[in-house]
Amino acid sequence: MNNTKFEEYTKNLNLKQIHSGSIWTEGPCYLKKSNKVVWSDIPNNRMLSFDFNKVEIFRSPSNFSNGNTTDNQGNLVTCEHGARRVTATDKNNVISLIVDEYDEKRLNSPNDICVHSNGTIFFTDPPFGIINPKRVEGFPGHMMYGGCYVFKYEPKAKKLEAIITNMEKPNGIALSLDESHLLISNTGETKYIRRYDIDKSLKISKPIEFAKSDPEHVFDGFRFDVDNNLWTSCGKGVACYASSGEQIGYIKMPELVSNVDFGGTEGKTLFITASTSLYMANLNIKGAKFK
Repeated sequence: MNNTKFEEYTKNLNLKQIHSGSIWTEGPCYLKKSNKVVWSDIPNNRMLSFDFNKVEIFRSPSNFSNGNTTDNQGNLVTCEHGARRVTATDKNNVISLIVDEYDEKRLNSPNDICVHSNGTIFFTDPPFGIINPKRVEGFPGHMMYGGCYVFKYEPKAKKLEAIITNMEKPNGIALSLDESHLLISNTGETKYIRRYDIDKSLKISKPIEFAKSDPEHVFDGFRFDVDNNLWTSCGKGVACYASSGEQIGYIKMPELVSNVDFGGTEGKTLFITASTSLYMANLNIKGAKFK
Protein backbone atom coordinates (compact mmCIF):
# COMPACT_ATOMS: atom_id res chain seq x y z
CA MET A 1 0.00 0.00 0.00
CA ASN A 2 1.48 3.35 -1.09
CA ASN A 3 0.93 5.61 1.92
CA THR A 4 3.02 8.64 0.93
CA LYS A 5 0.33 10.46 -1.04
CA PHE A 6 -2.41 9.36 1.32
CA GLU A 7 -0.52 10.66 4.34
CA GLU A 8 -0.27 14.04 2.61
CA TYR A 9 -3.98 13.99 1.77
CA THR A 10 -4.99 13.24 5.38
CA LYS A 11 -2.33 14.91 7.53
CA ASN A 12 -4.84 17.49 8.87
CA LEU A 13 -7.86 15.18 8.90
CA ASN A 14 -9.64 16.55 12.00
CA LEU A 15 -12.56 14.11 11.74
CA LYS A 16 -15.75 15.48 13.36
CA GLN A 17 -19.18 14.00 14.00
CA ILE A 18 -21.62 16.67 12.82
CA HIS A 19 -24.92 14.96 13.55
CA SER A 20 -26.18 11.67 14.96
CA GLY A 21 -29.48 10.05 15.89
CA SER A 22 -30.45 8.83 12.44
CA ILE A 23 -31.13 5.19 11.53
CA TRP A 24 -29.30 4.81 8.20
CA THR A 25 -27.75 7.84 6.54
CA GLU A 26 -26.94 7.99 2.83
CA GLY A 27 -26.45 10.21 -0.20
CA PRO A 28 -24.33 13.16 1.03
CA CYS A 29 -24.38 15.92 -1.57
CA TYR A 30 -22.69 19.32 -1.35
CA LEU A 31 -24.63 22.22 -2.86
CA LYS A 32 -22.18 24.86 -4.06
CA LYS A 33 -24.73 27.65 -4.50
CA SER A 34 -25.85 27.52 -0.87
CA ASN A 35 -22.62 26.17 0.66
CA LYS A 36 -24.28 23.33 2.50
CA VAL A 37 -24.45 19.56 2.42
CA VAL A 38 -27.70 17.60 2.30
CA TRP A 39 -28.06 13.90 3.02
CA SER A 40 -30.73 11.23 3.37
CA ASP A 41 -31.95 9.56 6.56
CA ILE A 42 -33.74 6.77 4.75
CA PRO A 43 -35.86 4.94 7.38
CA ASN A 44 -36.88 8.24 9.00
CA ASN A 45 -38.17 9.38 5.59
CA ARG A 46 -36.36 12.70 5.65
CA MET A 47 -33.40 14.64 4.33
CA LEU A 48 -31.18 16.79 6.53
CA SER A 49 -28.85 19.70 5.76
CA PHE A 50 -25.78 21.28 7.34
CA ASP A 51 -24.55 24.78 6.45
CA PHE A 52 -21.35 24.64 8.57
CA ASN A 53 -23.36 26.22 11.37
CA LYS A 54 -26.44 24.14 12.16
CA VAL A 55 -28.27 20.98 11.11
CA GLU A 56 -31.83 21.37 9.84
CA ILE A 57 -34.51 19.22 8.27
CA PHE A 58 -34.22 19.79 4.53
CA ARG A 59 -37.23 17.72 3.46
CA SER A 60 -39.77 15.61 5.34
CA PRO A 61 -41.26 13.40 4.09
CA SER A 62 -38.67 12.66 1.43
CA ASN A 63 -40.14 9.58 -0.28
CA PHE A 64 -37.37 7.65 1.48
CA SER A 65 -34.68 9.34 -0.56
CA ASN A 66 -31.30 7.66 -0.97
CA GLY A 67 -28.53 8.83 -3.33
CA ASN A 68 -28.13 12.47 -4.34
CA THR A 69 -26.00 14.53 -6.69
CA THR A 70 -26.21 17.84 -8.55
CA ASP A 71 -26.75 18.42 -12.24
CA ASN A 72 -24.88 20.95 -14.37
CA GLN A 73 -27.27 23.74 -13.36
CA GLY A 74 -26.74 23.08 -9.65
CA ASN A 75 -30.12 21.42 -9.14
CA LEU A 76 -30.30 18.64 -6.58
CA VAL A 77 -30.93 15.27 -8.25
CA THR A 78 -32.36 12.60 -5.96
CA CYS A 79 -33.05 8.87 -6.03
CA GLU A 80 -36.32 8.19 -4.19
CA HIS A 81 -36.91 4.69 -2.90
CA GLY A 82 -40.48 5.24 -1.82
CA ALA A 83 -41.75 6.79 -5.05
CA ARG A 84 -39.44 4.58 -7.17
CA ARG A 85 -38.24 7.53 -9.18
CA VAL A 86 -35.51 10.10 -9.86
CA THR A 87 -36.30 13.79 -9.31
CA ALA A 88 -34.70 17.22 -9.60
CA THR A 89 -35.08 20.04 -7.07
CA ASP A 90 -34.38 23.59 -8.23
CA LYS A 91 -33.20 26.62 -6.23
CA ASN A 92 -36.80 27.36 -5.23
CA ASN A 93 -37.25 23.82 -3.86
CA VAL A 94 -39.60 22.94 -6.70
CA ILE A 95 -39.44 19.19 -7.35
CA SER A 96 -39.83 17.82 -10.87
CA LEU A 97 -39.89 14.26 -12.15
CA ILE A 98 -36.96 13.03 -14.22
CA VAL A 99 -37.91 9.38 -14.69
CA ASP A 100 -39.92 6.68 -12.92
CA GLU A 101 -40.57 3.99 -15.55
CA TYR A 102 -38.64 1.65 -17.80
CA ASP A 103 -40.43 -0.15 -20.62
CA GLU A 104 -43.73 1.11 -19.15
CA LYS A 105 -42.96 -0.59 -15.83
CA ARG A 106 -42.03 1.05 -12.53
CA LEU A 107 -38.41 1.26 -11.54
CA ASN A 108 -37.23 -0.79 -8.54
CA SER A 109 -35.78 1.75 -6.10
CA PRO A 110 -33.19 4.07 -7.68
CA ASN A 111 -30.16 4.06 -5.43
CA ASP A 112 -27.22 6.18 -6.53
CA ILE A 113 -26.61 8.62 -9.33
CA CYS A 114 -24.09 10.74 -11.25
CA VAL A 115 -24.31 13.33 -14.03
CA HIS A 116 -22.04 13.67 -17.08
CA SER A 117 -20.77 17.09 -18.17
CA ASN A 118 -23.18 16.96 -21.14
CA GLY A 119 -26.16 16.50 -18.79
CA THR A 120 -26.67 12.75 -19.24
CA ILE A 121 -27.69 10.99 -16.03
CA PHE A 122 -26.48 7.56 -14.92
CA PHE A 123 -28.16 5.73 -12.03
CA THR A 124 -28.37 2.31 -10.42
CA ASP A 125 -31.65 0.54 -9.69
CA PRO A 126 -31.32 -2.33 -7.18
CA PRO A 127 -34.35 -3.54 -5.17
CA PHE A 128 -33.23 -2.54 -1.66
CA GLY A 129 -36.01 0.00 -1.13
CA ILE A 130 -38.81 -2.43 -2.00
CA ILE A 131 -37.52 -5.64 -0.41
CA ASN A 132 -36.21 -4.34 2.92
CA PRO A 133 -39.12 -3.31 5.18
CA LYS A 134 -36.72 -2.27 7.97
CA ARG A 135 -35.18 0.32 5.68
CA VAL A 136 -38.28 1.59 3.89
CA GLU A 137 -41.26 0.70 6.04
CA GLY A 138 -44.58 1.14 4.33
CA PHE A 139 -43.31 0.79 0.77
CA PRO A 140 -43.21 -2.94 0.04
CA GLY A 141 -43.23 -3.88 -3.60
CA HIS A 142 -41.84 -6.15 -6.23
CA MET A 143 -39.54 -5.87 -9.21
CA MET A 144 -41.65 -5.04 -12.22
CA TYR A 145 -39.22 -5.10 -15.12
CA GLY A 146 -37.50 -8.26 -13.93
CA GLY A 147 -33.95 -7.13 -13.21
CA CYS A 148 -31.59 -4.73 -11.45
CA TYR A 149 -30.10 -2.49 -14.10
CA VAL A 150 -27.84 0.49 -14.51
CA PHE A 151 -29.56 3.17 -16.57
CA LYS A 152 -28.52 6.06 -18.77
CA TYR A 153 -31.02 8.90 -19.16
CA GLU A 154 -30.72 11.66 -21.77
CA PRO A 155 -32.82 14.61 -20.52
CA LYS A 156 -33.11 16.46 -23.85
CA ALA A 157 -34.33 13.40 -25.73
CA LYS A 158 -36.13 12.02 -22.64
CA LYS A 159 -34.56 8.68 -23.49
CA LEU A 160 -33.95 5.99 -20.86
CA GLU A 161 -31.62 3.11 -21.74
CA ALA A 162 -30.53 0.09 -19.70
CA ILE A 163 -26.78 0.00 -20.26
CA ILE A 164 -25.82 -2.72 -17.75
CA THR A 165 -28.11 -5.67 -17.09
CA ASN A 166 -25.69 -8.30 -15.74
CA MET A 167 -24.90 -6.99 -12.26
CA GLU A 168 -26.73 -8.63 -9.37
CA LYS A 169 -27.29 -5.52 -7.22
CA PRO A 170 -25.63 -2.43 -8.70
CA ASN A 171 -25.23 0.24 -6.05
CA GLY A 172 -22.74 3.14 -5.98
CA ILE A 173 -21.87 4.90 -9.24
CA ALA A 174 -19.45 7.64 -10.33
CA LEU A 175 -17.64 8.98 -13.37
CA SER A 176 -13.86 9.36 -13.25
CA LEU A 177 -12.22 12.77 -13.33
CA ASP A 178 -11.96 12.95 -17.14
CA GLU A 179 -15.19 10.98 -17.65
CA SER A 180 -13.32 8.22 -19.49
CA HIS A 181 -14.48 5.59 -17.00
CA LEU A 182 -17.74 4.70 -15.26
CA LEU A 183 -17.42 2.83 -11.97
CA ILE A 184 -20.18 0.87 -10.24
CA SER A 185 -20.22 -1.14 -7.02
CA ASN A 186 -22.06 -4.43 -6.71
CA THR A 187 -23.49 -5.46 -3.32
CA GLY A 188 -24.93 -8.84 -4.18
CA GLU A 189 -23.41 -12.20 -3.31
CA THR A 190 -20.12 -11.03 -4.77
CA LYS A 191 -18.95 -7.58 -3.74
CA TYR A 192 -16.74 -5.48 -5.98
CA ILE A 193 -16.31 -2.27 -7.93
CA ARG A 194 -16.44 -2.71 -11.70
CA ARG A 195 -14.94 -0.19 -14.11
CA TYR A 196 -16.04 0.46 -17.69
CA ASP A 197 -14.44 2.48 -20.43
CA ILE A 198 -16.82 5.15 -21.68
CA ASP A 199 -16.35 6.93 -25.01
CA LYS A 200 -17.47 10.34 -26.27
CA SER A 201 -20.79 8.92 -27.46
CA LEU A 202 -21.27 7.52 -23.91
CA LYS A 203 -21.02 3.90 -25.00
CA ILE A 204 -19.49 1.66 -22.33
CA SER A 205 -17.07 -1.22 -22.94
CA LYS A 206 -14.20 -3.27 -21.49
CA PRO A 207 -15.53 -4.03 -17.99
CA ILE A 208 -12.84 -4.94 -15.45
CA GLU A 209 -12.88 -5.66 -11.72
CA PHE A 210 -11.37 -2.49 -10.29
CA ALA A 211 -11.47 -3.58 -6.65
CA LYS A 212 -12.89 -6.48 -4.65
CA SER A 213 -14.11 -6.48 -1.07
CA ASP A 214 -14.60 -9.03 1.66
CA PRO A 215 -17.87 -9.36 3.64
CA GLU A 216 -16.67 -6.88 6.30
CA HIS A 217 -15.50 -4.20 3.86
CA VAL A 218 -18.37 -3.77 1.43
CA PHE A 219 -18.23 -0.98 -1.14
CA ASP A 220 -21.28 1.27 -1.36
CA GLY A 221 -21.00 4.90 -2.53
CA PHE A 222 -17.91 6.79 -3.71
CA ARG A 223 -16.48 9.94 -5.33
CA PHE A 224 -13.31 10.96 -7.19
CA ASP A 225 -10.77 13.65 -6.32
CA VAL A 226 -8.76 15.90 -8.68
CA ASP A 227 -5.91 13.36 -8.77
CA ASN A 228 -8.41 10.76 -10.04
CA ASN A 229 -8.27 8.78 -6.80
CA LEU A 230 -11.46 7.02 -5.74
CA TRP A 231 -12.69 7.61 -2.17
CA THR A 232 -15.16 4.88 -1.27
CA SER A 233 -17.16 3.60 1.66
CA CYS A 234 -15.54 0.36 2.77
CA GLY A 235 -16.92 -1.26 5.91
CA LYS A 236 -16.19 0.86 8.99
CA GLY A 237 -14.04 3.23 7.04
CA VAL A 238 -13.27 5.12 3.86
CA ALA A 239 -10.77 3.55 1.44
CA CYS A 240 -8.79 5.50 -1.15
CA TYR A 241 -7.83 3.85 -4.44
CA ALA A 242 -5.43 5.15 -7.06
CA SER A 243 -6.57 5.03 -10.70
CA SER A 244 -4.50 1.84 -11.07
CA GLY A 245 -6.80 0.07 -8.59
CA GLU A 246 -4.19 0.06 -5.82
CA GLN A 247 -5.53 0.89 -2.37
CA ILE A 248 -3.32 3.68 -1.05
CA GLY A 249 -5.01 4.37 2.29
CA TYR A 250 -7.89 3.89 4.69
CA ILE A 251 -9.66 6.18 7.18
CA LYS A 252 -11.03 4.19 10.12
CA MET A 253 -14.49 5.22 11.27
CA PRO A 254 -16.56 4.36 14.37
CA GLU A 255 -19.56 3.31 12.27
CA LEU A 256 -20.36 1.48 9.05
CA VAL A 257 -19.89 3.93 6.16
CA SER A 258 -22.40 4.25 3.32
CA ASN A 259 -21.22 7.12 1.13
CA VAL A 260 -19.06 10.24 0.75
CA ASP A 261 -18.94 13.57 -1.05
CA PHE A 262 -16.49 16.44 -1.36
CA GLY A 263 -17.55 19.97 -0.46
CA GLY A 264 -16.71 23.21 1.27
CA THR A 265 -15.68 26.41 -0.47
CA GLU A 266 -12.33 24.90 -1.52
CA GLY A 267 -13.68 21.41 -2.17
CA LYS A 268 -11.38 19.81 0.39
CA THR A 269 -14.01 18.80 2.95
CA LEU A 270 -14.99 15.13 2.88
CA PHE A 271 -18.53 14.50 4.09
CA ILE A 272 -19.14 10.93 5.26
CA THR A 273 -22.50 9.30 5.94
CA ALA A 274 -22.04 6.42 8.39
CA SER A 275 -24.95 4.49 9.88
CA THR A 276 -26.50 6.93 12.39
CA SER A 277 -24.32 9.95 11.66
CA LEU A 278 -22.82 12.54 9.36
CA TYR A 279 -19.08 13.15 9.72
CA MET A 280 -16.80 15.79 8.25
CA ALA A 281 -13.04 15.60 7.61
CA ASN A 282 -10.42 17.96 6.21
CA LEU A 283 -8.38 16.73 3.25
CA ASN A 284 -5.46 18.24 1.35
CA ILE A 285 -7.01 17.29 -2.00
CA LYS A 286 -10.03 18.67 -3.83
CA GLY A 287 -13.00 16.69 -5.08
CA ALA A 288 -13.27 16.14 -8.82
CA LYS A 289 -16.17 18.55 -9.23
CA PHE A 290 -13.87 21.35 -8.00
CA LYS A 291 -11.28 20.83 -10.75
